[in-house]
Amino acid sequence: MRVWRVGHRSALDSGFPSGPYTAKGLTDAQYGALSGMGWAHSDMQHPCPYADHRLRGIAKEERCGFDSREALNEWFDGWTEAMSEADFLVWEYDVPDWAVRVGGLGQVVFVAEEAVEISHHEFTPEQLTLFA
Repeated sequence: MRVWRVGHRSALDSGFPSGPYTAKGLTDAQYGALSGMGWAHSDMQHPCPYADHRLRGIAKEERCGFDSREALNEWFDGWTEAMSEADFLVWEYDVPDWAVRVGGLGQVVFVAEEAVEISHHEFTPEQLTLFA
């Protein structure tokens, strides 16, 4: 299964690119750029894995991600510039189906050791269609 994740360019969390919520290994300036995102994402549109009834938590060997680039974009709408300034990238992985658990709103958790990197790249602004 293809999985998309926001991960830091160089900061690691247990050998895997650090995510924007754990923020392990970030400088104070990088952490400051993301201040407020945790509170902004404390709602039912951004449930943590423990609040997602399909996931029912996250194991220490798992990391959060998304089942599509579109789901990642929607989740982090309004925060991509701040994450880019804090040296976060979009990472794409191939993960065996058995090592991925799918939650709601496009959220997944996956076993980090099983993830094979396909690509990583900068955030790119996406033009939303206002009128179709």
